[in-house]
Amino acid sequence: MTTPAPVPTAPASAGTDSAEDANARATRLAAANLGSNRRPTFGSDPRKGGGVFTIDHIGYDTAEFTFFGWSRDIQRNTLQTIEVRKGNDPDIRLAIVRRMIAVIREQEKEDFVWESKRLGRNVTLSARLRDSAGLESFLMREFFENTASP
Repeated sequence: MTTPAPVPTAPASAGTDSAEDANARATRLAAANLGSNRRPTFGSDPRKGGGVFTIDHIGYDTAEFTFFGWSRDIQRNTLQTIEVRKGNDPDIRLAIVRRMIAVIREQEKEDFVWESKRLGRNVTLSARLRDSAGLESFLMREFFENTASP
């Protein structure tokens, strides 16, 4: 049976300041890695949501996009990769937009502000179910206005 090697320790003359500094540094790094020290994507109230969609891949019947935004579940910004299948939708682009709307509705039930890169300004949109057609139309133009079908 082998005895484990002794774990090195700080000399008895060493003060506790360096240990406290190491603990403070570890806490700071952990907070940075978790994102708890970051501001929400839009505004100062994280409960208001906000986020950024990026389409990563589009095929004929599958696609993938990422959403970086506030997660109510874990109370911080997260990066989510979301896979989309065409399913019963007429094309993959509409399936992508409908899945994005589902993500938006996880955060918002009524009006929300969309930062439109296409228009170069903020636009107030509605996440209400009765306004689905208008929201779909806007997002189709926002993401696919100058693209052909895959």
